[in-house]
Amino acid sequence: MRCGAIIAAAGSSRRMHGLDKTLAQLAGRPALAWVLDAVAAVPEIAELVVVVSPANHVAASTLCQATPLAARTVVCLGGTHRQDSVRAGVERLSPEVELVLIHDAARPLVTPELLRRGIEAGAAWGAAVAVVPVSDTIKQVDASGQVVSTLDRSSLVAAQTPQVFRRDWLEAAYRHWPPHAPPATDEAMLVERAGFPVQTFPGSPDNLKLTTEADLAVAAALLARRRQGAWA
Repeated sequence: MRCGAIIAAAGSSRRMHGLDKTLAQLAGRPALAWVLDAVAAVPEIAELVVVVSPANHVAASTLCQATPLAARTVVCLGGTHRQDSVRAGVERLSPEVELVLIHDAARPLVTPELLRRGIEAGAAWGAAVAVVPVSDTIKQVDASGQVVSTLDRSSLVAAQTPQVFRRDWLEAAYRHWPPHAPPATDEAMLVERAGFPVQTFPGSPDNLKLTTEADLAVAAALLARRRQGAWA
């Protein structure tokens, strides 16, 4: 199956106090550059679409042109919500693409191995999402903040990206989503609600998402360990 990848880089970075996490410096390079490196090392990815905001369009385009991916990359503007942005990216893939890999630019420590694992799982199952076990005890609370129940941690996982889907399933999921419903928080939610089975595959605890400025320090430390050969 011909695979195309979407990098979601159009977020507002609200909790970064005005710092665009896509372009935030990580070990001397923008976060997006590290994601592009990982994608470039996976020849199974035949096409790439990077979905950006008007604010980071020029900078992201310049990064893409400076990589070996340039000839197979399109940069396009996203929408109001993540769901709209990723859908805009899917629409820019060529008709030949049958398998769509989606990854957040805010997860710069993704590895080629994790991307390949996602492609294999998506091709085998039709829909697959990277997950890691939940280590914290999870409480369900009501509107006042009172605990309603403690969830069984053994059956809970935290979703990451990459997430990989058959293109026809993903496009059907977009059509199925009610037009006035709140936007889905990820593409797996869209596909689940459309009635398609979604399989999980092992993600990585080091595949963290940049959400606050403190995450940059953690990511830099993990990246330093990686570059020293402490982990693959």
